[in-house]
Amino acid sequence: MSKRKLPQSAQIAIAIAALLLIALIGYFALVKPQKSKAASLSTEIAAQDKQIIEARALLAKAKNAQKVRVADLFRLTKAMPDQPDEAGIILELTNVARQSGITFESIAPQASTLLGGYQVVPITVIFDGNFFQLTDFLFRLRNLVDVRRGALAADGRLFTVDSVQFDQGELKFPEVKATLTVDAYIYGTGATVSAPPQTQAQTTTGISGTTTSATTTTTTPSATTTTSTTTTPSAAAAPSSTGATN
Repeated sequence: MSKRKLPQSAQIAIAIAALLLIALIGYFALVKPQKSKAASLSTEIAAQDKQIIEARALLAKAKNAQKVRVADLFRLTKAMPDQPDEAGIILELTNVARQSGITFESIAPQASTLLGGYQVVPITVIFDGNFFQLTDFLFRLRNLVDVRRGALAADGRLFTVDSVQFDQGELKFPEVKATLTVDAYIYGTGATVSAPPQTQAQTTTGISGTTTSATTTTTTPSATTTTSTTTTPSAAAAPSSTGATN
């Protein structure tokens, strides 16, 4: 008895079905896992790209912030140094006064006062001259440190005027005599400014019988030194006589 052959169409259908089955098996066994891996890698790459972009943005922001912070720190240090520098304080006051046409009779720094995280150095200055020059001096002093367009501008040290006292000068107005108390500032509580010591000395000259009394105010190298001397003759010099013997 011979076996019956399948029709050709059935053979073709079976072959196609087998091929489809192989293709499906290959797809699920090989292709689909790789596609999943590829999709996962794409997600990771996108996440890494996002992190890189964010890191670059933060870096650029940090660089810009650092520039601003350094510039602000420089201006703040110029306006409020962390060192007393009495010579610099007096020199800056003298320069502003010279620009205003003013000459001070005296400049006397006082002992500093601690206020929180900074110090205040009072400086007493005496001026005898034109009222309008004094007004110009105060204007220039106030504008050494200012806020312009929302940013700190420091062209010198920070000063504030604590008090101003006017007296009539030798001439009529606008000539005046003014005593000002100006405050300078020091950042931190480290080195302090001490009041200048006062010394009194008395010298007697025996030959002429003259007594000299001097009161000397000595300040730091930057301050003004004032000396007042009083001379009182104690006795007239004895006349000399010469006798000749013939």
